[in-house]
Amino acid sequence: MPARAHWAAAHDPGLVSLNHLLLWQRDAGANRCVAAKREGKWRRTSGPELFAQVRALASRLDARSGERVAILAESRPEWLIADLACLAAGVTDVPVYPTLTGEQAAFILRDSRAAGAFVSTAEQLAKLESVRGSLPELRWIRSFESPEWEALLAPAPAADEAEFIARLAATPGEQLATLIYTSGTTGRPKGVRLTHANLCANLNTSTMDFCFTDRELRLSILPLAHITERHLAYVDMLYDAATYFAGSFDTVASDLLEVNPTVLVSVPRLFEKVAAAVRAQAAGGLKRRILSWALGAGSRLGPYRLAGTAASAPAGLRLRAALADALVGRKLKARLGGRLDKIIAGGAPLGRDLAEFFLALGLTVDEGYGLTETSPVIALNRPGGRRPGSIGRPLPNVEVKFAGDGELLVRGPSVFAGYEGLPEETAAAFEDAWFKTGDIGRQDEDGFVFITDRKKDLIKTSGGKFIAPQPIEARLKTSGLVAEAVLVGDGRNYACALLVPNWEAVTARGLAWTDRASACGRDDVRALFAAEVAAVNAGLARFETIKKFALLPEAFTIASGELTPTIKVRRRTVEQRYAALIDAMYTEPKPAGTV
Repeated sequence: MPARAHWAAAHDPGLVSLNHLLLWQRDAGANRCVAAKREGKWRRTSGPELFAQVRALASRLDARSGERVAILAESRPEWLIADLACLAAGVTDVPVYPTLTGEQAAFILRDSRAAGAFVSTAEQLAKLESVRGSLPELRWIRSFESPEWEALLAPAPAADEAEFIARLAATPGEQLATLIYTSGTTGRPKGVRLTHANLCANLNTSTMDFCFTDRELRLSILPLAHITERHLAYVDMLYDAATYFAGSFDTVASDLLEVNPTVLVSVPRLFEKVAAAVRAQAAGGLKRRILSWALGAGSRLGPYRLAGTAASAPAGLRLRAALADALVGRKLKARLGGRLDKIIAGGAPLGRDLAEFFLALGLTVDEGYGLTETSPVIALNRPGGRRPGSIGRPLPNVEVKFAGDGELLVRGPSVFAGYEGLPEETAAAFEDAWFKTGDIGRQDEDGFVFITDRKKDLIKTSGGKFIAPQPIEARLKTSGLVAEAVLVGDGRNYACALLVPNWEAVTARGLAWTDRASACGRDDVRALFAAEVAAVNAGLARFETIKKFALLPEAFTIASGELTPTIKVRRRTVEQRYAALIDAMYTEPKPAGTV
């Protein structure tokens, strides 16, 4: 029987406040838990145990209803306990990415007027202590790893439970739940005000078609400071699913094999890495032919898989696809834990080619789309409505339309309550009652929405032509040789590209070097990427084609500032860092070598 079937059958009016999710933890099923690895072993906290710990912390929370409390921590059960305790106490919590510097974190705490802060480790504690002098409103800091933390979670008096439950049940939907600061790809971060009603409206509709059972297990990969991961943590609570927190992005491969999840949600970067690894392993002659054949055989069954009618496909197609699965697909599924049946990509464009790669090998990756300001899901590919390359159809309670310049506009109950302390920017974010997403797109005759680019990322050449970089960058990464691509050319007379090689894939082509910087300038290495660029150019309009490219020796990172904490490329930062290299591509008669 589907999990929470009683809720799904009567979901009008559905979930009213996030505190109802906490109430359900008291009576959660045996599968429901949150887990993290401690000293090499997975430690589980059951739903009833979670409820008791949250009740205890909420009773001892040194913050009044309406005040703000920051959470500066990596994803772990304690993060969720702190979050739920704040919600239960009527306190607005403020997630802070653990990768931010002390000054960046201080800006968020000052802007939100945080009265307190939870931190995860001694490192995060030291980060806040170093800037505490600039935080006059901050009364306290509590660390998850201090002896005090255990005392805060000690059982609360049993006599107080009835009052606590009544308070949870009475939480009004319009109450501010959280203040989430945008990651700031451009400009200063803004605090997005989200109410219980905003978040619940999204939870009520975003997962209804996925047929969750009472045995779901999800490996949590994204940071809980990210609205998507926060949403998913609540989805797990909604359906009594188990939540296992990955140690880090670097441990995901091993965590998948240990946890064997049924649900996986990630940014496209993970799926790009998996596809690149498959292609790299098939770099040899025979293996490459096998992979090519398997992709061809599986792709012909793809339309049937999308429609859920694979069992009724012609026998010949099913036989060839079964052989492709035995040769390649089964190994790919085993690498992902062997049990995945719900896989979703979001946070950045997945790209049609990557979606079809996985589909051909028997795995459906459903691309979704949303923003912090929309709590977050706007549209999603899902059972009964899938189209590779699209972001799916809008949720039932979300309206969309397109402005004259193609910008996607959104209206619905999950749209945020404004930016903290920024009335003019809030007003500018809306056109009448419609929120302006900043993304350019279109909707086809079947209702599927396609995002073609960020409005601010469009490149306007000196000839007046507009180039949408994201689709071109996605195509550059499909071969597995290119780990990252950034198109440049705004105000110039043609487009160029900065390419970060997938060095493992280059090695698999039989090339070797002493250091990456020198390899970037070698003719044989550049020839590999010239062929990739030429293949992409063949499908572009003349004004869109990449005339020159440069190879970068090192990957973009959060620490270097080239990636946001949500793994999006900061284009302006990249362009500034490699300004001399970019200028050289427009002044030198031959393609630039490297940095």
